[in-house]
Amino acid sequence: MGRLWNWWIHLRLRYTLTLGMTMLFGLIALSTVFVHAVEGWSWLDSLYFSIVSVTTVGYGDLAPQEAATKLFLVLYLPMGIGVGFVVLTTAGGQILESQRRRLMRVHEALPTHEHR
Repeated sequence: MGRLWNWWIHLRLRYTLTLGMTMLFGLIALSTVFVHAVEGWSWLDSLYFSIVSVTTVGYGDLAPQEAATKLFLVLYLPMGIGVGFVVLTTAGGQILESQRRRLMRVHEALPTHEHR
């Protein structure tokens, strides 16, 4: 039963990570295209701004001037930051789960010492 449960958890984590990464890249691409079109920035600056914003780093070296971009960011940032946190949490969960499985294998391989 334990192996089945571990398989189910691993499948759900992988699906969540794949879906989250797809959504995050999609949101970043959408933001890049939007900022490029509305602000007139280069593709590289638009991509840079989209990633710096959604990761909450926000250096402040690029700031939108157009009202349309600011309104877009009101929707984009909460969604993008939320999806980004889900991706990071899921990736962390996968790392922790793989470490737990590795430690369990090491523990099971150790000889048992019975106290008499």
